[in-house]
Amino acid sequence: MMLTSPSSVMVRHQHAVVVNGRSLPRNYLETLEQRVVFLEDQLRATNTNATCDAELSPSCQLNAASDQGSSTIAEDDDLSSMIGTLSLNAAGSEPSYLGPSSTFAFSRFMKPSLQSALSSFHSNVAKPGTDGHGVVAPEPCALPDFHSAVKLSNAYFQNIHTQYPFLHEATFRKWEGALKDPQSMIHDLSYDAVPLYFLNMVYAVGALLLPHMGYSAEQLYASAMLYIDDLLCRDNLECIQAILCCGTYSLRSFKGISHWKLGGLALRQCINLGYHRSQRRLKSTANQFQQEMQKRSFWSAYVLECTAAVFLGRPLSLHLQEIDVEFPLDIEESFLTPDGTCGPPRSLPTEPPTLMTHAIHGFRIRSLFGSIQSALYSDCTLHDPQIRQDRGQQLLIELEKWRASTPPPMKPPPDGILSFFTTTDWNEVSYNYAILQIYRIQIADGRNPASDEMFLTCLNAAKNICHGFHRQYFGKPTTYTWSALHEMFLAGLTYIYCLWTSPAAREASRHDHVSRTCMDCTMFLVILAERWADAAPYRDIFEVLASRTMTMMADSQQGNSVAPVALVQGQDMYPEDLPLWMAGISDTGLSIGADWLLSELIDEFPTPEHFPLGEEGRVS
Repeated sequence: MMLTSPSSVMVRHQHAVVVNGRSLPRNYLETLEQRVVFLEDQLRATNTNATCDAELSPSCQLNAASDQGSSTIAEDDDLSSMIGTLSLNAAGSEPSYLGPSSTFAFSRFMKPSLQSALSSFHSNVAKPGTDGHGVVAPEPCALPDFHSAVKLSNAYFQNIHTQYPFLHEATFRKWEGALKDPQSMIHDLSYDAVPLYFLNMVYAVGALLLPHMGYSAEQLYASAMLYIDDLLCRDNLECIQAILCCGTYSLRSFKGISHWKLGGLALRQCINLGYHRSQRRLKSTANQFQQEMQKRSFWSAYVLECTAAVFLGRPLSLHLQEIDVEFPLDIEESFLTPDGTCGPPRSLPTEPPTLMTHAIHGFRIRSLFGSIQSALYSDCTLHDPQIRQDRGQQLLIELEKWRASTPPPMKPPPDGILSFFTTTDWNEVSYNYAILQIYRIQIADGRNPASDEMFLTCLNAAKNICHGFHRQYFGKPTTYTWSALHEMFLAGLTYIYCLWTSPAAREASRHDHVSRTCMDCTMFLVILAERWADAAPYRDIFEVLASRTMTMMADSQQGNSVAPVALVQGQDMYPEDLPLWMAGISDTGLSIGADWLLSELIDEFPTPEHFPLGEEGRVS
């Protein structure tokens, strides 16, 4: 991956100067064009709503409210009014929900003076098209030759399978062996949709991890879609595995279906089949191999949906107290066969870790993310700050237990690290992210100010996340994901918030350390924006905030006073274009999918293309 040098980053900060001496932002023309498109969409929506009668449908009412917002939003000084529901498409779509654990909800507490620095900033929301029609979908392609196919599948099993082990590698390798002889391949695979689907999907994900090999991930994905209907109509394990394959593709591609929806769909199918319940208690008649694959698939679906729900601030589909299925056996991959297990599972922490050791460790922390979401953010009856604090302390105990059980570092894959999960920093970043999720709701509580110790804890956690991502992504082939964007942006935002809010945080922070942390986050977002246009709002927003923060730190060290952050709802002033760029960020955060609902924040980034799935097509 080509890296952006510091000098090139500095060039990006320069503004064009016209003849009259007026300084213009670098994306001035793009901003004007996007503003025109946005206003045209608003006008079309207004004309549509004019046909609604007195008994408006809920969706029509919401669209009408969105239309009126263009003239009144500059007068509304309560940013919190935008948190409950947020229209993510200028016209034609229902608003999408972003809850209190989402980055958007936290942004409402940013210092008004920081927000005023954005008053001249216009969003850089990339419009994929007027309505998504006319986009040419990639054509299906032939399967790769055997030698190339093995490289692609190795990339998948060494980097993706380690955290989502819902496929059986030995079975896959048997199917893959048919590619050795192209003439007999069709005969060996017997025109069976199952192997043909999974072969294409694994190679599609592998092509995302190894783009230099020249295989089109989009075309391989399109090839897989030729067979997916045959799998989706089955009410069995293969149907769940097929959905999860799409989910792992969406995690890394800017074209695909929302993995929040995919995870939820796979999870509901698991519940339908009873995979969330203890197989011993249910007295399952499935053999040991089937039971293990069911458990692997369930936990993969659960954490896939769980982490997306946490990032988006949405309720979990299934809570831990409703689950009593065991974790999969911690066993070597070669010991699990269709005939059962042929070796003992790992039973002591002193024994060498297996692939499943790390996968289960990942299941645990991601499940803990879900518990944090349910206990602190989704509980509408939680109003007592003491109860919230007590719950937070209990969650911290669980977090420390998880950290104490961290296995030895995962052995790097033979072909190199391509996934953040396989790096040495993943556990520490996950730990610090959980710290931010536990404390973030408290440091933003204006009625019950957090302690200096809590602010310092969040400051250090955010700083560690920024440095961890910088170590693992810069100068290395690690592939970016939408979750990495979310975690880095949230860490940077929290870091800046602590500096503005807490005198203790400012006093504990050296100017050069603040500069380095902000630069780590900025560089990460800059490179993402160069690869994926939909990441540009993150980059631009953080650049403005980081620049304003560095000025504040310089003033603070010179003895100038820093006004406290306004934490009371109704005191937050925001720029006229805040709804536009926040809607852009929220779009990508929701998913990567149809109706162009995802275009800018948390999911996998750029412009999606339509791959029909059933009657509704690609959904976000």
